[in-house]
Amino acid sequence: MDRAESMTAASTSEGSSHGSLIPRLPVEVCERIIDYIAAGWNTEYVFEKGEPHLTALISCALVCQDWYFLTWYHLRQRIHLRDRKDVLSLSKTLRAKPRLREVVQQVFISGGTPGERQPIRHLGAFAVMLAGKAPRLSWINIEDAEWTIGFVRMEDIGFLGVFSYINTLRISNVTLSSVAQLSHLVSALPQLGKLWCSNVDCLQKQHVSPASLPLNCANLKYLEVRWVAPAVEDLFAHISRASRVRFLELGVDDELDPYSAASRSQTLLDASSTSAETVRLYIDPSSPVRDDAIDATVGRFS
Repeated sequence: MDRAESMTAASTSEGSSHGSLIPRLPVEVCERIIDYIAAGWNTEYVFEKGEPHLTALISCALVCQDWYFLTWYHLRQRIHLRDRKDVLSLSKTLRAKPRLREVVQQVFISGGTPGERQPIRHLGAFAVMLAGKAPRLSWINIEDAEWTIGFVRMEDIGFLGVFSYINTLRISNVTLSSVAQLSHLVSALPQLGKLWCSNVDCLQKQHVSPASLPLNCANLKYLEVRWVAPAVEDLFAHISRASRVRFLELGVDDELDPYSAASRSQTLLDASSTSAETVRLYIDPSSPVRDDAIDATVGRFS
Protein backbone atom coordinates (compact mmCIF):
# COMPACT_ATOMS: atom_id res chain seq x y z
CA MET A 1 0.00 0.00 0.00
CA ASP A 2 1.42 3.39 -1.03
CA ARG A 3 1.75 6.28 1.39
CA ALA A 4 -1.24 8.17 -0.09
CA GLU A 5 -3.48 5.10 -0.04
CA SER A 6 -2.51 4.29 3.53
CA MET A 7 -3.21 7.82 4.69
CA THR A 8 -6.58 7.88 2.91
CA ALA A 9 -7.60 4.63 4.55
CA ALA A 10 -6.40 5.88 7.93
CA SER A 11 -8.24 9.18 7.53
CA THR A 12 -11.47 7.43 6.57
CA SER A 13 -11.23 5.10 9.55
CA GLU A 14 -10.45 7.90 11.94
CA GLY A 15 -13.16 10.13 10.49
CA SER A 16 -15.80 7.46 10.95
CA SER A 17 -14.94 6.99 14.62
CA HIS A 18 -14.36 10.58 15.69
CA GLY A 19 -16.41 12.55 13.23
CA SER A 20 -15.41 16.09 12.30
CA LEU A 21 -15.34 17.48 15.83
CA ILE A 22 -11.54 17.32 16.19
CA PRO A 23 -9.73 19.95 14.07
CA ARG A 24 -6.85 18.51 12.03
CA LEU A 25 -3.92 20.03 10.22
CA PRO A 26 -3.87 19.47 6.48
CA VAL A 27 -1.77 16.48 5.48
CA GLU A 28 0.54 18.72 3.45
CA VAL A 29 1.38 20.76 6.57
CA CYS A 30 2.13 17.62 8.60
CA GLU A 31 4.35 16.34 5.81
CA ARG A 32 6.26 19.63 5.69
CA ILE A 33 6.84 19.50 9.45
CA ILE A 34 8.15 15.94 9.34
CA ASP A 35 10.34 16.64 6.31
CA TYR A 36 11.80 19.65 8.13
CA ILE A 37 12.68 17.48 11.14
CA ALA A 38 14.22 14.82 8.90
CA ALA A 39 16.35 17.42 7.12
CA GLY A 40 18.15 18.15 10.39
CA TRP A 41 18.91 14.51 11.15
CA ASN A 42 22.64 13.92 11.36
CA THR A 43 22.76 10.39 9.95
CA GLU A 44 26.43 10.05 10.91
CA TYR A 45 25.43 10.11 14.57
CA VAL A 46 25.48 6.37 15.25
CA PHE A 47 23.98 6.40 18.75
CA GLU A 48 20.28 6.10 17.98
CA LYS A 49 18.94 7.34 21.32
CA GLY A 50 21.07 10.48 21.37
CA GLU A 51 20.34 12.14 18.02
CA PRO A 52 17.52 14.63 18.71
CA HIS A 53 16.05 14.73 15.20
CA LEU A 54 15.90 10.95 15.00
CA THR A 55 14.23 10.84 18.41
CA ALA A 56 11.69 13.41 17.17
CA LEU A 57 11.01 11.35 14.01
CA ILE A 58 10.39 8.22 16.07
CA SER A 59 7.99 10.19 18.28
CA CYS A 60 6.17 11.47 15.20
CA ALA A 61 5.77 7.91 13.92
CA LEU A 62 3.92 7.01 17.13
CA VAL A 63 1.39 9.87 16.97
CA CYS A 64 -1.05 8.20 14.60
CA GLN A 65 -1.19 6.04 11.49
CA ASP A 66 -1.05 9.06 9.18
CA TRP A 67 2.14 10.33 10.76
CA TYR A 68 3.62 6.85 10.78
CA PHE A 69 3.45 6.67 7.01
CA LEU A 70 4.79 10.23 6.68
CA THR A 71 7.91 9.25 8.64
CA TRP A 72 8.19 5.78 7.11
CA TYR A 73 10.60 6.61 4.31
CA HIS A 74 12.77 8.83 6.48
CA LEU A 75 13.22 6.16 9.14
CA ARG A 76 14.15 3.57 6.52
CA GLN A 77 17.36 5.45 5.77
CA ARG A 78 18.92 3.45 8.62
CA ILE A 79 18.30 -0.31 8.82
CA HIS A 80 19.22 -2.62 11.72
CA LEU A 81 19.84 -6.30 10.96
CA ARG A 82 20.25 -8.54 14.00
CA ASP A 83 19.69 -11.97 12.45
CA ARG A 84 18.89 -13.78 9.21
CA LYS A 85 15.16 -13.11 9.64
CA ASP A 86 15.84 -9.37 9.49
CA VAL A 87 17.81 -9.86 6.26
CA LEU A 88 14.99 -11.89 4.71
CA SER A 89 12.44 -9.28 5.79
CA LEU A 90 14.48 -6.44 4.27
CA SER A 91 14.97 -8.37 1.02
CA LYS A 92 11.22 -9.00 0.79
CA THR A 93 10.42 -5.36 1.53
CA LEU A 94 12.80 -4.08 -1.16
CA ARG A 95 11.22 -6.42 -3.71
CA ALA A 96 7.72 -5.28 -2.77
CA LYS A 97 8.59 -1.56 -2.55
CA PRO A 98 11.24 -0.73 -5.19
CA ARG A 99 11.10 2.97 -4.19
CA LEU A 100 12.63 2.04 -0.86
CA ARG A 101 15.82 0.85 -2.55
CA GLU A 102 16.89 4.45 -3.11
CA VAL A 103 16.11 5.34 0.51
CA VAL A 104 18.39 2.91 2.41
CA GLN A 105 21.67 4.65 3.25
CA GLN A 106 23.00 2.88 6.36
CA VAL A 107 22.93 -0.73 7.49
CA PHE A 108 23.78 -1.86 11.03
CA ILE A 109 24.72 -5.54 11.31
CA SER A 110 24.98 -6.87 14.86
CA GLY A 111 24.59 -9.89 17.08
CA GLY A 112 21.14 -10.78 18.35
CA THR A 113 21.51 -9.18 21.81
CA PRO A 114 22.59 -5.51 22.10
CA GLY A 115 25.82 -5.11 24.08
CA GLU A 116 26.84 -8.78 23.74
CA ARG A 117 29.22 -10.09 21.10
CA GLN A 118 27.44 -12.86 19.22
CA PRO A 119 28.10 -14.59 15.86
CA ILE A 120 27.01 -12.63 12.79
CA ARG A 121 26.16 -15.47 10.44
CA HIS A 122 23.78 -13.14 8.61
CA LEU A 123 26.62 -10.90 7.33
CA GLY A 124 27.16 -13.25 4.38
CA ALA A 125 23.41 -13.54 3.76
CA PHE A 126 23.14 -9.75 3.66
CA ALA A 127 25.97 -9.45 1.12
CA VAL A 128 24.47 -12.09 -1.19
CA MET A 129 20.75 -11.34 -0.89
CA LEU A 130 20.91 -7.54 -0.95
CA ALA A 131 23.54 -7.15 -3.68
CA GLY A 132 22.20 -4.65 -6.21
CA LYS A 133 19.07 -3.88 -4.18
CA ALA A 134 20.32 -0.85 -2.22
CA PRO A 135 22.20 1.35 -4.72
CA ARG A 136 22.44 4.33 -2.33
CA LEU A 137 23.82 2.40 0.63
CA SER A 138 26.89 4.34 1.77
CA TRP A 139 27.61 3.09 5.30
CA ILE A 140 27.98 -0.35 6.88
CA ASN A 141 28.26 -0.65 10.64
CA ILE A 142 29.23 -3.98 12.26
CA GLU A 143 28.80 -4.00 16.02
CA ASP A 144 28.40 -6.28 19.05
CA ALA A 145 29.65 -9.19 16.97
CA GLU A 146 31.84 -12.26 17.04
CA TRP A 147 33.21 -13.00 13.59
CA THR A 148 34.12 -16.67 13.86
CA ILE A 149 35.86 -18.47 11.00
CA GLY A 150 33.38 -20.68 9.15
CA PHE A 151 30.26 -18.71 10.03
CA VAL A 152 30.75 -16.23 7.16
CA ARG A 153 32.21 -17.42 3.86
CA MET A 154 34.89 -15.17 2.40
CA GLU A 155 33.39 -15.59 -1.07
CA ASP A 156 30.12 -14.13 0.22
CA ILE A 157 31.95 -11.03 1.46
CA GLY A 158 33.05 -10.45 -2.13
CA PHE A 159 29.43 -9.64 -3.06
CA LEU A 160 29.79 -6.38 -1.11
CA GLY A 161 31.70 -5.05 -4.11
CA VAL A 162 28.33 -4.64 -5.84
CA PHE A 163 27.49 -1.89 -3.33
CA SER A 164 29.59 0.61 -5.24
CA TYR A 165 28.35 3.60 -3.22
CA ILE A 166 29.70 2.45 0.16
CA ASN A 167 32.39 4.83 1.43
CA THR A 168 32.23 4.30 5.21
CA LEU A 169 32.82 1.20 7.33
CA ARG A 170 32.50 1.28 11.11
CA ILE A 171 33.41 -1.73 13.26
CA SER A 172 32.81 -1.54 17.01
CA ASN A 173 32.75 -4.05 19.86
CA VAL A 174 33.78 -6.91 17.57
CA THR A 175 35.99 -9.97 18.04
CA LEU A 176 37.80 -11.18 14.92
CA SER A 177 39.31 -14.61 14.48
CA SER A 178 41.96 -13.25 12.13
CA VAL A 179 42.98 -9.82 10.94
CA ALA A 180 42.68 -11.22 7.40
CA GLN A 181 38.90 -10.97 7.82
CA LEU A 182 39.15 -7.22 8.23
CA SER A 183 41.57 -6.95 5.32
CA HIS A 184 39.24 -8.97 3.07
CA LEU A 185 36.24 -6.87 4.11
CA VAL A 186 38.05 -3.62 3.28
CA SER A 187 39.19 -5.04 -0.07
CA ALA A 188 35.57 -5.84 -0.99
CA LEU A 189 34.57 -2.14 -0.78
CA PRO A 190 36.29 -0.34 -3.69
CA GLN A 191 35.04 3.15 -2.79
CA LEU A 192 35.86 2.94 0.91
CA GLY A 193 37.35 6.19 2.19
CA LYS A 194 36.48 6.14 5.92
CA LEU A 195 37.31 3.27 8.25
CA TRP A 196 36.49 3.35 11.97
CA CYS A 197 37.51 0.59 14.38
CA SER A 198 36.71 0.76 18.08
CA ASN A 199 37.09 -1.93 20.76
CA VAL A 200 38.07 -4.59 18.24
CA ASP A 201 39.71 -7.75 19.58
CA CYS A 202 41.50 -10.35 17.51
CA LEU A 203 42.42 -13.94 18.34
CA GLN A 204 45.41 -13.67 16.01
CA LYS A 205 48.53 -12.71 17.96
CA GLN A 206 51.33 -12.63 15.40
CA HIS A 207 52.27 -9.49 13.51
CA VAL A 208 50.68 -8.74 10.15
CA SER A 209 52.62 -9.06 6.92
CA PRO A 210 52.43 -6.10 4.50
CA ALA A 211 51.49 -8.69 1.84
CA SER A 212 48.08 -9.06 3.47
CA LEU A 213 47.12 -5.41 2.97
CA PRO A 214 43.72 -4.60 1.41
CA LEU A 215 44.01 -4.04 -2.31
CA ASN A 216 42.24 -0.67 -2.12
CA CYS A 217 43.86 0.69 1.05
CA ALA A 218 45.44 3.56 -0.90
CA ASN A 219 41.96 5.13 -1.16
CA LEU A 220 41.51 5.50 2.60
CA LYS A 221 41.58 9.09 3.79
CA TYR A 222 40.01 8.81 7.25
CA LEU A 223 41.12 6.32 9.91
CA GLU A 224 39.84 6.00 13.45
CA VAL A 225 41.57 3.43 15.66
CA ARG A 226 40.46 3.22 19.28
CA TRP A 227 41.59 0.47 21.61
CA VAL A 228 42.05 -2.37 19.18
CA ALA A 229 44.09 -5.58 19.35
CA PRO A 230 47.82 -5.43 18.49
CA ALA A 231 47.35 -7.32 15.22
CA VAL A 232 44.62 -4.88 14.14
CA GLU A 233 46.70 -1.84 15.03
CA ASP A 234 49.63 -3.40 13.19
CA LEU A 235 47.42 -3.71 10.09
CA PHE A 236 46.45 -0.05 10.38
CA ALA A 237 50.09 0.96 10.58
CA HIS A 238 50.80 -0.86 7.30
CA ILE A 239 47.70 0.70 5.73
CA SER A 240 48.79 4.17 6.83
CA ARG A 241 52.15 3.75 5.11
CA ALA A 242 50.49 2.64 1.87
CA SER A 243 47.72 5.25 1.83
CA ARG A 244 47.35 9.02 2.04
CA VAL A 245 45.47 9.30 5.34
CA ARG A 246 44.34 12.89 5.93
CA PHE A 247 42.49 12.47 9.22
CA LEU A 248 43.61 10.16 12.02
CA GLU A 249 41.82 9.52 15.32
CA LEU A 250 43.72 7.35 17.76
CA GLY A 251 42.83 5.88 21.13
CA VAL A 252 46.05 5.85 23.13
CA ASP A 253 46.79 2.88 25.37
CA ASP A 254 48.17 3.14 28.88
CA GLU A 255 51.51 1.86 27.63
CA LEU A 256 52.19 4.98 25.56
CA ASP A 257 55.88 5.82 25.77
CA PRO A 258 57.10 8.41 23.27
CA TYR A 259 60.71 7.38 23.85
CA SER A 260 60.13 3.68 23.08
CA ALA A 261 60.21 2.33 19.53
CA ALA A 262 57.99 -0.51 20.74
CA SER A 263 55.01 1.76 21.33
CA ARG A 264 52.29 0.66 18.92
CA SER A 265 50.55 4.01 19.19
CA GLN A 266 53.74 5.81 18.26
CA THR A 267 54.28 3.44 15.34
CA LEU A 268 50.87 4.30 13.93
CA LEU A 269 51.48 8.01 14.42
CA ASP A 270 54.79 7.77 12.61
CA ALA A 271 53.22 5.77 9.77
CA SER A 272 50.72 8.58 9.16
CA SER A 273 53.16 11.45 9.61
CA THR A 274 53.79 12.09 5.90
CA SER A 275 50.14 12.62 4.95
CA ALA A 276 47.91 13.31 7.98
CA GLU A 277 46.61 16.86 8.28
CA THR A 278 44.53 16.38 11.43
CA VAL A 279 45.27 14.07 14.36
CA ARG A 280 43.00 13.55 17.35
CA LEU A 281 44.12 11.58 20.40
CA TYR A 282 41.72 9.89 22.83
CA ILE A 283 43.16 9.00 26.21
CA ASP A 284 41.32 7.19 28.99
CA PRO A 285 40.88 9.57 31.98
CA SER A 286 42.18 6.82 34.27
CA SER A 287 45.33 6.40 32.21
CA PRO A 288 48.64 7.05 34.02
CA VAL A 289 50.01 8.81 30.93
CA ARG A 290 51.49 12.17 31.94
CA ASP A 291 50.88 15.49 30.23
CA ASP A 292 54.55 15.80 29.30
CA ALA A 293 54.40 12.39 27.60
CA ILE A 294 51.43 13.56 25.52
CA ASP A 295 53.21 16.78 24.59
CA ALA A 296 56.32 14.85 23.62
CA THR A 297 54.36 12.43 21.45
CA VAL A 298 52.41 15.11 19.62
CA GLY A 299 55.57 17.17 19.21
CA ARG A 300 57.44 14.26 17.75
CA PHE A 301 54.63 13.50 15.35
CA SER A 302 54.45 17.11 14.20
